[in-house]
Amino acid sequence: MSLQVLTDLHQEVRRLFIAGSSVAAGDLRLTRLLPQLRKLGENAPVFNRLADSVQLVTEAKPEQASAKLLELGTLLHSILYTQGRTEAQGTLEEVQVTDTRGVTAIPYRKMRSLIDALTERGPGRLEVIRQGYEDSLFQDFRTHMPAVAALEDGYAEIAEFMYDKVVPSIGPAVVPILHRQLNLQGGKGDARKLYLIHHLQGPVNAELILRAAGEGAAEVRIAAVDILGDYPELEDVVLEQSYERRKEVRRAALSALSRLGTGRAADRLFEALTGKDRELAVEPIQASLHPALTQRILDQAEAWLNAFDGSAVKTEAVEQLSAAVQCLKGKNDETVRVFLEKLLSSPAFMVKETLTVQEYAAELLLDMQRPEGYRFVESLYRQWGGKHISYSFQAALRCLSPEEVYDQFAPLVRNKQQAQAKELLRTLYELTERLALTVYREAEESSAISWDPRWVHLFVDINEEELVCRFVQERDTKVADYLLKKVQVAPQQMKPRTISLFFALFKIGHEETSELLMQALEASGGRQFYYLDRDKLTLMSLLPGSYAERLEKFADLLSYESVKQQVLEVAERLKTKTSDEAEMGKGAGWIEWIKSKMY
Repeated sequence: MSLQVLTDLHQEVRRLFIAGSSVAAGDLRLTRLLPQLRKLGENAPVFNRLADSVQLVTEAKPEQASAKLLELGTLLHSILYTQGRTEAQGTLEEVQVTDTRGVTAIPYRKMRSLIDALTERGPGRLEVIRQGYEDSLFQDFRTHMPAVAALEDGYAEIAEFMYDKVVPSIGPAVVPILHRQLNLQGGKGDARKLYLIHHLQGPVNAELILRAAGEGAAEVRIAAVDILGDYPELEDVVLEQSYERRKEVRRAALSALSRLGTGRAADRLFEALTGKDRELAVEPIQASLHPALTQRILDQAEAWLNAFDGSAVKTEAVEQLSAAVQCLKGKNDETVRVFLEKLLSSPAFMVKETLTVQEYAAELLLDMQRPEGYRFVESLYRQWGGKHISYSFQAALRCLSPEEVYDQFAPLVRNKQQAQAKELLRTLYELTERLALTVYREAEESSAISWDPRWVHLFVDINEEELVCRFVQERDTKVADYLLKKVQVAPQQMKPRTISLFFALFKIGHEETSELLMQALEASGGRQFYYLDRDKLTLMSLLPGSYAERLEKFADLLSYESVKQQVLEVAERLKTKTSDEAEMGKGAGWIEWIKSKMY
């Protein structure tokens, strides 16, 4: 029986159902199918019935056309229904459930949306998968095969979530599926499967890993070479792979060698550093724990430094020293500190071409957290005419008293036009945070830096408004007058600077703060409030209870219902306050005071 003729006829009938039966009479497309139907009718009478029905449609009068078309459609769909197949292709296999915990009582209707999200395409699937993970639906074995298949999902975020969270949470029960679905000639998804087989089954797949390293496609091979770092007995293979033509394979092999930690591995890493793979060797050397490798790198870096000629700086020489210094990250040895200090004391090295390396070396000294290193970096800017004053300032904060830091660096900040002052101000901003942010942090997350109280007066003098807000501690006439003057500049716009000023005034407990804030809100007319962030909501919640009614009137000015509702909720909370005047928090206790007023 020819399904093609039936399919063609079905398309034409569907077309007429859409166009209307009024155009069916004399339809040429239907007429062209009649000879084929009559021919097939010689062997199967049902086709003669179809041909008769088609002829009745094409010859029907307008008032009869709809009924004839419906009869043709009914007959055609009945025939097509008998030709359909419901069985799945392939051979049946028994599902092996190695862990009875994979059998759950979760009904399929609850699993359906999750399985669809794993096997289909389209937006919104990640949220369904995350929810399924949180609801522990992946403990059901019906999700295991789709979960493994999703490691190849075209949406990278889904594939990574499956790799990082979902499949590892299933445990060893998923390993047989990973083996069955692994394709050594595949791509990133199969590389993920290989990693998961290794992590979940342990280092017992040496044969599989070796085959993947030798025969696998690019992504799979790179993963396999990296995994070989957990097989000490295969060190020769890893060493061989570290000389491969493909750069990514060499990178993976060097990473594997860093984990092996043997003498031969250290030799190869050092060879890579001093050869063409210098860039690839840095991270593996940083991760290596081989005791002698660091000293070899220091000796080589010393030789490079001694041969360094600052008067004719060459790119190659700078790159050599840069790589050597980067390799020292995380190596908290006394010999490392001594070399870094020698490097930063060398006139030939301290030239503009090596500025990036100088900064990296200074950061390493700070990260080592050694008193001697702090003292050296603190003196760096004096040694080199103001250069690296940012690192010197950070070191001073760790090895000098707050008073000594202020006495030494405050004079350099006063002239904001000078390069040193600009650099110090930038550093001060990096080391501190907006006053509002300190409210939402836990106590243990707060900065451990102690600041001399004179800084805030300095920032008033040089009109550094944001730093005044960040450094203000106690009420002070000079500081209070400055803040009041600044908050009167377009307060109704409620810009971030205005928010900081109001927080600072609340912090010092100024009695006019609540009235100034309410006036600013009223002056805005509600025009600036398309949404309310937590800073504005927190400020409103700090108002005394007597401002509840005014806040409700302000809410009536707002255009957006969601924003209006938020303000009304704050107003309701204000009504519960026991006193008309809010108790102002001052000094160190101000954060606790603010948190007590927050939702």
